[in-house]
Amino acid sequence: MSFLIKVFFKILILIFLVASNSYAEATYVRILNTNSQKMTTGIMFNSDGTKMYTGASRINSWSGVDGSDKVFEFTLTTAFDISTASQSSVVAVRGTNCGSSNFKQPLDVIFNNDGTRIFISNTASNSANDICELNLTTAYDIDSAETISGSEGININGISGIDSSAENASGIAFNSDGSKLFVANETVDKIFEINLSTEFDLSTASYSGIYLSISDYDPAGITFSKDGTALFLIDTSDKKVVQYSLSNGFDLSSTITVEGTFNGMKTKHEELTSTTTSTPRSLAFNGDGSKVYFTYSRYNSTSNSRVLEYDLDCPYGIVNCLNPVSGSDKDLIGVIESYTEMSKRVMKNNIKPVMHRLEWLRRHRKEDNLTNQNIQFNFSNEMLASLSKVIPIANKESSTNEKQKGDWFFWSEGQISIGDIEATSGSSRKELDTNGITIGADKKASENKMYGYALQFGRDSADIGNSAAILDTDNYSLVFYGTIPHEDGRFLDAALGLSTLKTYHLRKKNSVNLSGKRAGKQAFGSIKLNKVYNKKNININPTAKFDFGFTELNTFQESGSNDALIYEKHQIPKGFASLGMLVDKTKKFNNGNVLKPMARLEYTADFSPSTNTNVSYVGTPSTDHFIRIGNQSTHNYNAGLGFDLSTVTGWSVILNYEIDYANGSGHTDNLNFIAGWVPKSETEYALSINGSENIKAGFNIVKKVRGFDLKFNIDSDLLYENRSQNAKISLNKVF
Repeated sequence: MSFLIKVFFKILILIFLVASNSYAEATYVRILNTNSQKMTTGIMFNSDGTKMYTGASRINSWSGVDGSDKVFEFTLTTAFDISTASQSSVVAVRGTNCGSSNFKQPLDVIFNNDGTRIFISNTASNSANDICELNLTTAYDIDSAETISGSEGININGISGIDSSAENASGIAFNSDGSKLFVANETVDKIFEINLSTEFDLSTASYSGIYLSISDYDPAGITFSKDGTALFLIDTSDKKVVQYSLSNGFDLSSTITVEGTFNGMKTKHEELTSTTTSTPRSLAFNGDGSKVYFTYSRYNSTSNSRVLEYDLDCPYGIVNCLNPVSGSDKDLIGVIESYTEMSKRVMKNNIKPVMHRLEWLRRHRKEDNLTNQNIQFNFSNEMLASLSKVIPIANKESSTNEKQKGDWFFWSEGQISIGDIEATSGSSRKELDTNGITIGADKKASENKMYGYALQFGRDSADIGNSAAILDTDNYSLVFYGTIPHEDGRFLDAALGLSTLKTYHLRKKNSVNLSGKRAGKQAFGSIKLNKVYNKKNININPTAKFDFGFTELNTFQESGSNDALIYEKHQIPKGFASLGMLVDKTKKFNNGNVLKPMARLEYTADFSPSTNTNVSYVGTPSTDHFIRIGNQSTHNYNAGLGFDLSTVTGWSVILNYEIDYANGSGHTDNLNFIAGWVPKSETEYALSINGSENIKAGFNIVKKVRGFDLKFNIDSDLLYENRSQNAKISLNKVF
C-alpha cells in the first residue's frame, strides 16, 4: 500500500504542475516584457533554445532615430521558456557594424545553420543595405560579431531582375541548407525567392525570377516550417499571422494555398497590456514546431514591447496541421485521441462500480447480509471466461442472524456503455462500446465504516472514422476502497487502483490493414466527500469528488506496409473534479418489500493537461513526428435514474441508467444491472448468461437437503428462432 500511496502522490504533483496549461490549436502560455530593450521587432533562438535574440530599435517615426538600433541576446535557463530569459549581451547594428548610420529599424534576425553568421533586415527605405551580414567568431555569441570582410550585406533592388522600387527588407528567411534566401518587401508587396550559389553567402545572390504576391497584406516577419511546406507571414495592417501551404518545400513556384489566419496574439496582447496601438512584428518556432513566439511593439514609444509564447497542438499548426502524420490524417489523430480517451474511460469505469457499491452499502448499512450479487457467467471470450472461476453460483451463506461484523460480503456489477465522440476539424468521429464486470468483497467494520477490494474485467472498443481504425482494449483491474464516517452524516469515500491494459490495434491506410498489440498500465484513485440529509423517507446526498490517474502506454510498432508507424511511449495524466447530488427515497410496501428509487446529477470539470507523443514511419524511424492531443471535453455532465428493489423473499434487483455528456464532444449511455437472491432458507438461486457462438440464458436453483445439494437448471437459446431449451436435475454430496 505504501507503494500505491507514493505513486498517487506523484500523480497529483504531475497533474498540478501541468494542469495550468491547456492546449487547443495555438494556446497562449506566457508573456515577456522587453520594454528595456526598446521597440522589439525580430526574434530568433539558437539551436537548443538556451538563447533568444531580438531585433530592437528606438524611433520617433519611420525615418527618425533617437538611439542606436541593436540586437539583444538573452540567456534562457530553461530551453524555449521565455519566463527564464535574462539579457546577457547586445550588439549595435547601426554605424560601424552594418556600415551605415542609415541602417536602422531592424526587423528579422536569423542565423545560418551553425550559428557563425547572423543576418538582420533593414526596414528603412534609404541607401543602407537591406540585409546586414555579420560574422560571429563564436557561434551564437553576438559579442563576437564582426563585419564580413569585403561585404556588409546586400540591397535587394541591386540584384538583377528585382523591381528597383523594392528598397527595403522586412521579413527574411533561408531554406534548410542556405541555398535560397526569401525576402518580403512591403513596397512592392512581394516575397522574392533568391538563389545563393554559396550557402548563406549573400555576395553570391541571384534572382530566380520567382516571387509570391502578398498584395492583400502589409508584410513584416516571415518564417518557414522545418520542411518548407508551411510559410508564415506577419501582416501588420490587420495584426495577424497568415499561414500558407506549399506543395513543394521552399518552392514559391509550387502550388501555394492560404490555409487561414490567426490573430489570437493581438487579442491576448491587448488584454494583457490594455493597449490597442501595438503591432505584431515577427515570429519564430522552437526546434520541433510545438511552440511559436510573437514579438509585439509600438512605434513612437518604448512601452508595450512584448514577446508572447504559444503552444501548438501539432508541429507548426498555428492555423492548420499540414504534416500528413501530424494533422491532415484525421483518422490517425482520431486513433491517438482514442488512446487518451480510453485511459479516461477505463479509469472512470473502475471507479464508478465501487462508488455504486459504497452508495448501496450506505443505503443498507443497518442490515447484516450485504451480499447483493448472484449472477453466474460463462463466456468463451478469453478475458471474460475467467469470471466463471471467480463467481460461483453460491458465493454466500444463508442470511441468518449468525452474521457477524467480521464477515466478508460479496458483490458484483455488470456495466454496458455505448456512445460517440463527435468529429472535429482535426480528427474523425469515434463510436464507443464499453462493457465490464466487477466483482468485489467488503467487510463491515462498524455500521458506517466499510472497506474492501474489487476486481474488474472490462473491454473498451473504439471505432474511428468509417471503420478506418479499431481499438479494442482489455483491462484487468484491482481496486481497494473504503468509507469512513464523520459526525453529522458526513462520509469520506476513497478508492485506489491499478490496471493492466492490452490493446488490439487495427488501422487502415491506403486499403491496407496495419495492426499491432499495445500494452500499458494505469494507476488511479478517487476521493469523495458526502453529506447525507434525511428528510422523512428521502435521503439527499450532495457530493464532491476528485478523480486522478496516470496511464503509460508502451512503445509499439504497426505491421502491414510502408505506411506502418512506430508509436512511442505515451504518458497520460488525468484529473477530474466533480460536484453532484444523489437523491433516493425509501418506500416500504405492506408485504415487506422495499423500493428505493434514486436520481443523480453531476458536473465534472476535466482539468487533464494535454499530452505529447511521437510517431515515426517504420521505414524512417529516426524521423519523429510530434503530436499534441488537447483536452477534448473540459465540461462534463452526468444524469442518472435507477432503483434498488429488495424483497422479503430475498430478491435484490438494482438498475442504474446514466448518461454522460461532454460539452461539445459527445455522449455515452451507461447501463448497470445487478440481480440476485439472498434467501432465508438454504435455497440459492442465480441467473446465468453463457456465451460462445450462441448466447444462452439460464436459471439455476440449489437446495440443500440433509447435506445433499439438489440442483435444477434450465437454459434457453436467446438468439435463434428455433430456440433450444434444456432442463437438468442432479443430486450430489461432497464428502
